[in-house]
Amino acid sequence: MEDTRFWMLWGVLGAIMLVYYLRRQHKIRSFLTGAWNGLLALLLVHYGGSLFGYAPALNVLHLLQWIVLGIPGVILMVVLHVTL
Repeated sequence: MEDTRFWMLWGVLGAIMLVYYLRRQHKIRSFLTGAWNGLLALLLVHYGGSLFGYAPALNVLHLLQWIVLGIPGVILMVVLHVTL
């Protein structure tokens, strides 16, 4: 059940970001900017994460997360790790 809630949460967040990108005037530029900022945030957390005790691995799930969700996805990843 917990696994289902986890994937439902990511699905809802992905749908919210999809709607956000589709409502923007410059859809592709907005998506690429969000993805680029998410990549920079993920790399910052990956390489600087030892300062606060969490350095996420660069795997497929994390890479999809920063592509779709951007910076909010990276923040959510860190918050979920700290709280769980």
